[in-house]
Amino acid sequence: MAVPRKSVDVHFGSGRAAFQLTTQTFDDHDLLSSLTGSFPAGFPQIAEITFNVEWSGIRDRQHVRNEAQNFEGDFMQTGSTIEWSAVNPSSGFQFTSEPANPAGVVGAVIGRERNGVFFRS
Repeated sequence: MAVPRKSVDVHFGSGRAAFQLTTQTFDDHDLLSSLTGSFPAGFPQIAEITFNVEWSGIRDRQHVRNEAQNFEGDFMQTGSTIEWSAVNPSSGFQFTSEPANPAGVVGAVIGRERNGVFFRS
């Protein structure tokens, strides 16, 4: 599934980015069912998934350059929040994450990198 351009908003210089998406997908119940196509718990159900991820508040900046690996990038450690929900339209079952809480962030990074044939450009 291609992600629509309007779902992503990046302001790299200020260390801010957002990714918001609502989409329909199949809930395969578990990873094994997804990988094998075997569904002992029942056939996959359509679910509507919505999430909103935001990065902001630069805490640290790093420039990385590794000529041996043809890699270079600028990265910023930031704060972030995420809210997520899913609903099964046929059953009405729904799940909603707790409200976004920046105090619970373990790690968040936004970056811009070049590698391979783009490394020297």
